[in-house]
Parts: sequence; C-alpha cells; structure tokens
Amino acid sequence: MANEARPDFRGLFHRDQLTIGISELSKMTGVSPRQLRYWQKKGYIIPKNEDEPGRARIYTMKMVIKAAAMSNLLQAGYTLKAAAAQVDERMRPAQTMYHIMFDRYQGYQVADNGQILVDLGAFDPDPSKELVAKLVDDQVVFELKDQAANDSH
Repeated sequence: MANEARPDFRGLFHRDQLTIGISELSKMTGVSPRQLRYWQKKGYIIPKNEDEPGRARIYTMKMVIKAAAMSNLLQAGYTLKAAAAQVDERMRPAQTMYHIMFDRYQGYQVADNGQILVDLGAFDPDPSKELVAKLVDDQVVFELKDQAANDSH
C-alpha cells in the first residue's frame, strides 16, 4: 500500500462506547422510563452498567436499537415477549456482520491513485498474506498482498 496507514477510529464506533441514559432512551423510543425499567426487569433490555446497583442506567446503541424496534413491533400488535424474540432474531445477522468487520478491520490506507484500501488483516489460509478490500466500479474487490509490503504501518 502506497501511503502510511491512517489512524484507527474503531474505538470511536465500538458499540459499547456510545451510551445514553434512560430519559434519552425514553425520548428516542417513545417508551416511558417506567416501561423501560419493566423491560429491564424481564431481561429484554440490559443497561451497560447493570452490575453497578444504585447508579443511573446507561444503555448502549445496541439496546437503543432493540428498544426502538420493540416499541415499533408493540405498536404493530406484537406482545412484549414476541416483540423481544422477533427483535433478537432480526438482530442476529447484524451482530454477525458487526463482529466480522470489527474483528477483521485493521485500518485503511489511501493509495497513490487516491483509492481507499481497507486492511482486513492476515489472510487465514496464508498468514504471510494480508487481505485488502477496495471498491472498483462500486463493487467490492478483495486482494491479497504480501505482509512484507504492508509492515510499514
């Protein structure tokens, strides 16, 4: 890769870093704080700091999405239990994609031609190679690069 690797911004977007309190969650979802506490008691939503009794509840973005989706399903006529189960099932593929991207993403570089090269780390079948993704005509293209060519980052 032509230029040095760019700073790693993964930490800014880690799902546990972006949090909100119960009042903000209530405003965002239209669900009362009392109802949110009931959902928590039933185990449908879990505050990030559940192991810190007496502290104000804070929720991760995953729980924000889950609470909003549950609220929408309840308005559509689902029971609370069915809404929670449906949301859990719908979130599984997104959680898988999230883990794959954040486990593999190592950073990015800008090539001399201006193309963004996304470093996905060592290629499992051949660790001497690095897997790189880029867009070519709006299509994702993968390339294998020699590790030695990328060790400068």
